Amino acid sequence: MEDSQRDDQKSSLYKIVNNLIPSSIVKKKNQGKSWGYGYNEKYDVVVISKDGTIGDIYHISGINIAIPPRPQKTFSRSNKHAEQYWEAQEYPKELSKIKKVFQWNEMPSVFKSKWVDYIENEFDKRESGYWFYNNGTPTYITGSHYTYLQWTKIDVGLPDYRDANRIFFMFWEACKADKRSFGMVYLKIRRSGFSFMGSHEAVIQQP
Repeated sequence: MEDSQRDDQKSSLYKIVNNLIPSSIVKKKNQGKSWGYGYNEKYDVVVISKDGTIGDIYHISGINIAIPPRPQKTFSRSNKHAEQYWEAQEYPKELSKIKKVFQWNEMPSVFKSKWVDYIENEFDKRESGYWFYNNGTPTYITGSHYTYLQWTKIDVGLPDYRDANRIFFMFWEACKADKRSFGMVYLKIRRSGFSFMGSHEAVIQQP
């Protein structure tokens, strides 16, 4: 989608404001990977990208939030738009048997070598977020949201993907990144999943 089209895109939850920062500035700072995680006072934007680059800028509840740029390769399970949606990846059976870190520590080095790349890749997604195609649209979810969808069990099993939750997690990440923020006041409805999302966040923030 072109920038001019994105600027016109509106939602009851957000709008995209890529004209907030001149494209030449974005390009230059992206090349230098010089966007710092957190609040940028000069451009009044909260950067939630952690690699020094930014992509789209979302305006959510009065806050401008810059997400990471779309990668060249975005995960898709199908070329048909109707078949493109979030779907949790199946857990490796060998790893699903390990419930505690002590069990992992006791495993032979051959086993650890086999799975270390997979585990590190999952931690990378937890840190930086994840892109996938959703009905033809490249879609970014934060690391917290990815971990919630992929690794959290709730009362009905794995959580469903909801676009409202995607925006919620973006705003939540901005609250964590913004040095001006004391937190977030969230008016929720029943059965919105907030309790599960909140408890999940508390768990993954543990050292």
